Amino acid sequence: MKTMIEHVALRVTDLERSISFYRRVMGFKPVSRRMIGDGAIEQVVFRVGEDVLVLFHSKKGDIVKDGDKPLVVSENLGKKADQRWTGGMDHVAFSFDEPEYEAILRRVVSNGYEVHRGPERNLGAFGIGYASYFYDPDHIEIEIKRYDDPPEQPGDEWFETGQKYNQ
Repeated sequence: MKTMIEHVALRVTDLERSISFYRRVMGFKPVSRRMIGDGAIEQVVFRVGEDVLVLFHSKKGDIVKDGDKPLVVSENLGKKADQRWTGGMDHVAFSFDEPEYEAILRRVVSNGYEVHRGPERNLGAFGIGYASYFYDPDHIEIEIKRYDDPPEQPGDEWFETGQKYNQ
């Protein structure tokens, strides 16, 4: 099996709002929805190309505990069992071909969201591409990226200086 990120999981505060965002703005389709953690958490899974994006939501706004045993699916969520349920992470990046990248930017604006950075050239997983940034409903930063075909590869100056790539 190849080495890869198996999935990204986000904690969201309003599941229906987040499903709508990832469907209407990002164009992803959910492939499953179920209750987990003894019914304490609802999970929605989206297929993103070969990858998976998971949304977790606590229906009660707080994770329920049974004695000392948290009703959760991971140690990280278990540590949050006594805290108010909040969304969060730094950002998640998705790569698209140019037509879909441009279509998402249009949907961001038409759905009332704002691109706060980009498009700008920067270094990504496959080389130098174009990136734009906006926030989802839980204020998780979303980066969308597109690359030329083949992707431009950075020169040594990028790695030596740590500075932004300039033409």
